[in-house]
Amino acid sequence: MIINNFFEHQIAYLLILQNFREFSNGIFDKFFISITELGEITIPLIIVSWIYWCNNTKYGMFILWNWGLGFIVNEFLKNTACIYRPWILDNRIHPVPQALNMSGGYSFPSGHTQNAVSIFGGIAVSFHKKFLTILMIFLILLIAFSRNYLGVHTPQDVVVSLITGCFILYFLKKIEKWAEYTKNADIIILSVVYLFSLFLVLFEHFKSYPMDYVNGQLLVNPDLMRLYTFPKIGIILGIFTGWFLNNRFLKFDGSIGNSNEKLLRFLFGTIILSIIFTKGTDFFMLLMAKKYAMFFSAFLSMLFLTFLYPLCINYIELNKKSLQKESVKQ
Repeated sequence: MIINNFFEHQIAYLLILQNFREFSNGIFDKFFISITELGEITIPLIIVSWIYWCNNTKYGMFILWNWGLGFIVNEFLKNTACIYRPWILDNRIHPVPQALNMSGGYSFPSGHTQNAVSIFGGIAVSFHKKFLTILMIFLILLIAFSRNYLGVHTPQDVVVSLITGCFILYFLKKIEKWAEYTKNADIIILSVVYLFSLFLVLFEHFKSYPMDYVNGQLLVNPDLMRLYTFPKIGIILGIFTGWFLNNRFLKFDGSIGNSNEKLLRFLFGTIILSIIFTKGTDFFMLLMAKKYAMFFSAFLSMLFLTFLYPLCINYIELNKKSLQKESVKQ
């Protein structure tokens, strides 16, 4: 595919990294595959679950806000720009094969980098510890670089994700402060999130996509891009719905309990969450079309994380306090 001048220097940079990989016989490939996996869903979800259930619920929710909003902003930009992957832009680019499993759809901007800024940037902004902040920034930049090193993203892909991720962090910090002092702010925020999610579904359904073929094969299938919008919308709606319910009715505090109780809480909750997240789609597909099954699986996973499981924890804590009071009376 012919590339314009704007991409020439970026492709040249990727070729330099590729030449280094080939010269070194891929000695760092496994390392950067491991690094790039930190920008996937699984590890960030485990980290934020611990923070939300067992450390600081307010911080955990702020990080989840960033993660959820980052998902749909990234999705909107991807399906608006429709920029192809580096190896499609220039056939001299040969990505690390293992990285291709984590690199479907359009290239711009980088979803892994966006996830990294959302989760690890959210941790840095929330906890305000110098060493932790430096570590999180280093990790974000390392994940961003890994996407270039593996040959699955151009520099502009990761740079734009870094910029949008930082903007979302700043924007949501302002929204969080505004919500603390504004009556019914939770209703307003939840309504805006639902309306924006509806807009995204309609936008991606009706917009036109490039239909470019190479050797008779469609480069990016628009139907798949539309399909994978649904779980991402399920994630953000599950997060903000859970936040609304917790804010209105539960007021869960993840700091309750001793270390052993927190560890058991985390392990038990993570097992259930992983089952819902990985098996939920298969279950819901018995009842509905795949896109809706993916949506409800993602929605239920986030609702479980933010509200349903905390509801169970509060119920157990309440019963434990009641038993302690009865034993004292006796």
